[in-house]
Amino acid sequence: MGTRVSRGRSRKGCLTCKIRRVKCDEGKPTCQRCLSTGRQCDYVADSPKVHLQIVPVNRVETKLWKVPQANRIPESDYRSLEFFQLHTTLCFGKDTGLHLLQAAYHEPIIRTIATAIGSLHRSFVHNERGATRDVTRFTFQHYNKAIRQLLAIDPQTSLQSSDMFLIACILFYCFECLQGHYSVAVQHATSGLKIIKQQQLMATGRNIPRYMPRETVTVLFAILENQILEIQGETSHAEEMRPALFSSFSTPTFDPSHPPTNIEDLRACFELLYNRLTRFLSVCEMLEEEFNDSTFEFVAQIQYLEEEHLQVRADLGAWIDTFEAWLDAGGTEVVSEPHSIAILKIWKTTISIMLGLEWPTTELSWDEHLDKFSLCLSLISDLLGVTYPDQEHSNSASPHQNPTNNATALPLLRPRPSKTLASTFSMSLGIVTPLYMCATRCRDSIIRHRAIDLLSTCHRREGLWDSELVGRIARRIVNIEEEAAGIIPGTSYTPADIGIIARVRSLNPQYGQEREIKIRYNREGDCAAPVEEIFTW
Repeated sequence: MGTRVSRGRSRKGCLTCKIRRVKCDEGKPTCQRCLSTGRQCDYVADSPKVHLQIVPVNRVETKLWKVPQANRIPESDYRSLEFFQLHTTLCFGKDTGLHLLQAAYHEPIIRTIATAIGSLHRSFVHNERGATRDVTRFTFQHYNKAIRQLLAIDPQTSLQSSDMFLIACILFYCFECLQGHYSVAVQHATSGLKIIKQQQLMATGRNIPRYMPRETVTVLFAILENQILEIQGETSHAEEMRPALFSSFSTPTFDPSHPPTNIEDLRACFELLYNRLTRFLSVCEMLEEEFNDSTFEFVAQIQYLEEEHLQVRADLGAWIDTFEAWLDAGGTEVVSEPHSIAILKIWKTTISIMLGLEWPTTELSWDEHLDKFSLCLSLISDLLGVTYPDQEHSNSASPHQNPTNNATALPLLRPRPSKTLASTFSMSLGIVTPLYMCATRCRDSIIRHRAIDLLSTCHRREGLWDSELVGRIARRIVNIEEEAAGIIPGTSYTPADIGIIARVRSLNPQYGQEREIKIRYNREGDCAAPVEEIFTW
């Protein structure tokens, strides 16, 4: 039975305790209950009706402002919108978050969606995974209201902003990801991609305002498409959309003579280049089934792929050089944006591994990049504040501290993160994909098991990527390889101990209609049909 609070409880307690339905001691700035459990302690004004306070995008400071008396909203709406403004928008990056605030300020439908997401995101961050019935009812009332409002709009005659529907798709995508309804999230993202395709084909003369610059919308949907292609692979696009994988967006080559000059532009540029790479890999997967096709069309596709492969490698290599030069220049952002810079360093290392692989890739080619896997894991552990025993006097997680097949147990993380750590949601570059690569493609026992431990304990949800679920999948793939190679559980080994016939060639996972994900895998060089397993959550 849950903790009950007396009827005479104070209305001045913190928001976190109110959500958890526990008595708050009203300590400020942090109450003892939140302090003892490691939760974030939030206070809001105690008023049955409060002013909606959102900053227009053209204001530099995020100061809250008051609306007329007639536009006052209930406190529950205000708290959710406040959380959306102060926390959820940051999940998209600073500049994109301001554009989302502008859309929520001007469009009642977007504001309704923002209210629902703010409520759901707040529960997620405070580890209220079993949200109270009142919070759930409130959240879905606003979510369903927004859907009804959108369905009532005729996009051909509406005077709404031309990107309102795209922004709605993005926010619906985030809402379903926060719920763990990933297959529904993919449907929302696919709807947005179709709208973009239609806008490219239709030339409208109407001068309709936009809340986001076109390039910002392009980057956002590049992020969504990246996640879909990483998870769903060649099955992610409907049959009629497959020929357009390489033309979803305009993707000019990287121009080193006009490089990005700040962290936001560097990140956006990388997202677009990475989108080209994920689309390239997806097309390669689709063509594997047609490998014996000798038609002219197929040969032309192969030639195009070879040209695109060389171009995207060159552009990503130029981006890496630009980023390193920017770091060496040591601007003010190098000091003021440590988290963003750490993420880009992790991805620079991850991409350098992928660029160093032979093409077509074999599972043995990953072994040549052990030092980069080690560096990637070290950067991620530093970002999460996790220290390994062999890192206390070193900046790298050396993979060769223990001899091969030493019967001692693998070293654990220290300190192991507490289960009360707040969960993190993000819609920009994150760490789950690099960790998954470290766990499944690096065959050094220490690196891959540490990557799995980080996935299992970091409580991160980066769009479609759920760290805990991905950790379970990675652990299963690792166990399959270790069993096939005759490795005793808990012993250390190097890539040489995992022979080619024991290595798993993991195909893209696929989300089902319910809370399940299907993984498919086979052995390197095995012509048999892939084995399938189902994971649920």
